[in-house]
Amino acid sequence: MASYSAELVTTVDAFETLKGPWNELVGSMEYPEIFYLWEWNFLYFRHYRDKDRLLIVIIRHSSGRIAGIAPLCVRDVRRLGCLVRVVDTIVAEIGDYQNILVHPAYHRGQVVAAALRYLHEKSDLWDVIDISQLCSRDPTTFHVVKVAQSHIDWSVRVQPLTPVAVRQLQAGRVVENTRQLRQVRNRAKKLQRRGYTLHVACRDISQFWPAFTSLHRHAWRTSPLNTAHGRSFFEALTRADGMRDKIEFSFIEFQGQPVAMHFGFVDVRKVYFYMPAMDRSFREERVGAVLLSALVDHYTKSHEAFDFLRGMEDYKVWYTDRLDMNIRVVAYRTASVAAFVYNLRESIRRFAVDLGLPKAIAQAARRIISKVAE
Repeated sequence: MASYSAELVTTVDAFETLKGPWNELVGSMEYPEIFYLWEWNFLYFRHYRDKDRLLIVIIRHSSGRIAGIAPLCVRDVRRLGCLVRVVDTIVAEIGDYQNILVHPAYHRGQVVAAALRYLHEKSDLWDVIDISQLCSRDPTTFHVVKVAQSHIDWSVRVQPLTPVAVRQLQAGRVVENTRQLRQVRNRAKKLQRRGYTLHVACRDISQFWPAFTSLHRHAWRTSPLNTAHGRSFFEALTRADGMRDKIEFSFIEFQGQPVAMHFGFVDVRKVYFYMPAMDRSFREERVGAVLLSALVDHYTKSHEAFDFLRGMEDYKVWYTDRLDMNIRVVAYRTASVAAFVYNLRESIRRFAVDLGLPKAIAQAARRIISKVAE
């Protein structure tokens, strides 16, 4: 039986030296994702995790080769005045997929077991493991759940988060809403006749980046580009050598001004529909829908899949009926006061939702207001 050893990376300098083997591992994976790349993780830690501590677990096969990487860190959270040390993936929030990275030459379950066993041994460094955006598409996700549950002194909670839609572009079953897509493609023809121009797969985005930043910030109140560290992160990401050929940038222009834009990613297999933005004064022209349709049509010739990423907006299932699910896994020592405090607020909220209290309270409030109004 193969044996595995674990080592811990806790310094930025050591993290920086992992760039080559890290990306080599990601490139070899059966289910690689753009968010797994070293560039995403290193730059995210630098710009978003200034108060957090690295806890990267490297799993090596007995041959010395890297069999897996758990890209983790520890953040301090205060609950009811109590300090709770929470293990999280390095990339969070704006990264749509996360997981333990496993080389395809090795057994997923054994590599995951080695990583979680090491965390179990190092339990003096953390109170709660709370990792999100593990996708059901990757079997590694279910090995994480299974192995975590095998630790008898841990309590484990698994929570579905959000569906993700993926369209196969060159092979496999494709089902689409033909009526909706016919309307979008007809709209594209009309817009082009009226002087709108489509630009797909623009590799040099520097001249358009300020316009995109402005458009996205105005279109989305919660845009990461509305924060200084968010803008710094994405500017650094677009300049990183390892990302130069992995940026997807497209837009629709009218009278010299961009009216719909998309900033996303491409790798050798897949297109990632990541950050769309639209001038809201052109909403009735459906410029956002037209741009998305142009992207799907363009990349059908060269890529295997089009990933719509998190969120279940109706327009995404115009293109496919294939859905995967992102989940959250929370694990903690059963006899942990810090874990109890960390979980208390969310447990109360879930209990209230299960009892129907939020809906009942809202209905009662409406009844009271209507009676007062009479």
